[in-house]
Amino acid sequence: MVHVTPLDPARAPAVVMFIRHGEKPSDHGTPRGINPHGEHDDHSLSVRGWMRAGALAAWLAHAPHPDLHPPQRIMATKPSAEAKSRRELDTAQPIARRLQIVVDSDIERGSERTVRESILSDPRPTLVVWHHGTMGHLVRGFPIANDDEVPHHWPDDRFDLLWLLRRDSSDSMYTFSQIDQGLLDGDVLPAGDSA
Repeated sequence: MVHVTPLDPARAPAVVMFIRHGEKPSDHGTPRGINPHGEHDDHSLSVRGWMRAGALAAWLAHAPHPDLHPPQRIMATKPSAEAKSRRELDTAQPIARRLQIVVDSDIERGSERTVRESILSDPRPTLVVWHHGTMGHLVRGFPIANDDEVPHHWPDDRFDLLWLLRRDSSDSMYTFSQIDQGLLDGDVLPAGDSA
């Protein structure tokens, strides 16, 4: 059972957004991972993942969806000895540069409760770039009115989603929704968009 972190309406953000890192390298050959310098790195993004990170930077800066706001705070997991992936940080950095903010990358996978407490004590709209394997656990620990709609697991094959928690300033509970990014060729298009 997930511990639900309580919310103080005067301190918590109205909007919290969650994304998975961009596309990763294959476990068997191509596509390969490359670092920001174009060098081979199995712990970084694939070319498509870098394309998504750039597209996310523009998308979130303009926030064209009516429920989105440009983030004023970005949190991303840092690589560790147990979890060597740089993909979360690689995805967050282009967004942060575009918005001229610094990524809070002083968090490790497995510290979901600490992340929730940090988010709920800062009123800025927040973007969290997290590992998809524990995303459900992270999100389900927020006070959510429609918590039965929160998936237990982020779909393994989807890099083109955004999970959104939104509340009115006086509410002590969030409402969960899922948004299709529709940023790259092959992404699921958002409802109402046509090819």
